[in-house]
Amino acid sequence: MHRTYLILAASLIPATVFADTACTQAPHTPPAGLTGTAVNGSNWLDPGTLRYGLGQAPRFMRGIALTPPAGAPARTPARQPIDPDRRTATDPADGTQRSLRHLLENRIDADGVLMLQHGQVLLDYRRSGFDPARPQLLLEATRPLLVTMLAKASAEGRFARGKAIPRLIPELAASRELAKLSMQRLLDGRTGLQWSDAELRQWQREGGWMPAGGVGGVRPWLVRRSAWPRVSGDPGSDMRGPEGALLLWATEKAWKKPAPDVLCELLAISRARNPAFWATDPAGTPLADGLALSLEDFAAFGQSLLDARTPSGRRSVAPRWFAETLASPGNPAQPTPDAIRALGPDTTWQYRFAHPGKGHRAAIVGAYGSSLYVDFDHGTVVAIYASHAQRHSPLLMTSLRSLWDAAIRTKE
Repeated sequence: MHRTYLILAASLIPATVFADTACTQAPHTPPAGLTGTAVNGSNWLDPGTLRYGLGQAPRFMRGIALTPPAGAPARTPARQPIDPDRRTATDPADGTQRSLRHLLENRIDADGVLMLQHGQVLLDYRRSGFDPARPQLLLEATRPLLVTMLAKASAEGRFARGKAIPRLIPELAASRELAKLSMQRLLDGRTGLQWSDAELRQWQREGGWMPAGGVGGVRPWLVRRSAWPRVSGDPGSDMRGPEGALLLWATEKAWKKPAPDVLCELLAISRARNPAFWATDPAGTPLADGLALSLEDFAAFGQSLLDARTPSGRRSVAPRWFAETLASPGNPAQPTPDAIRALGPDTTWQYRFAHPGKGHRAAIVGAYGSSLYVDFDHGTVVAIYASHAQRHSPLLMTSLRSLWDAAIRTKE
């Protein structure tokens, strides 16, 4: 299926293809004539079409198609893989013990699940028709990857986390409110920035997520914002919204190159095996929620976080201090998003990663059940792509927590 995706992309791009040291990149334009089709630019991410749309971003969005270098080895199966029909988990709907398959199919609406333990495949679950090598949109799950890229840049002295946002993005120097916000708050997702419903809709238009386009792209729209109001007192927590564009812009400023170039290095370090896609606004600027990775390579990123905590001499996707921070509980007094709280009262949030419960663990919580769980104590990674009807329902969140707990049990 992913080869078909590449052929489609290649047929729609100009002849100019530019190379990066780690992967090749090609600009992509979506095909025309989709207006009269059942799934089109106005409904491709609606609940009824979501399962199809998440894996078909190149049909609806401009972007950059990325191909990592060949030669990354396939993962070997674990000696005792998990049987989803025999391994049980608590069904949070009624507290009973049911099979893992029941949880995946009836509570999470999982499309694909890849569990790794010590780098080997513990479980490879696929809904009929799901291709683990095809890029799928991460949406807000893109943002923890951006924070990881920025943590690496900070460790290399490319910017200071305590400085104000406009010090790194001088185009926003006219904003007095941003001058009071540090990069650390942006990385933590605790900016407290306020956005009206009208602004949220315009942000989607400027990004090209909606058929009625904007007037110049996301960044000119941000620069034109005359005021940047913030909530007083408790700053709250950000999981999605236009502040993600600041996070991506800061990534490009810190590395002094486009975000897809930085991603190419990350893909090389994590030994990615499949094509990726980064959606852009009509001006060609990458979008904060626009990264699409294969399930295999999403899991590979989780494995790379494990490796970053115990360096093996290879290059790392993140500095060791960052991996150690993710593995440790955050401050329970700090506010967390509602969706994160639904994982359990013992869950904290830092650097846009959740920390569920005791022990050394971290999780990227995306939309509709898509998530990445890393258990540093057990060397376990659980990558999930899902298409649940609700973005973050309490039953969905508690089902993810039950799945993670089941993944690290040593016996059937």
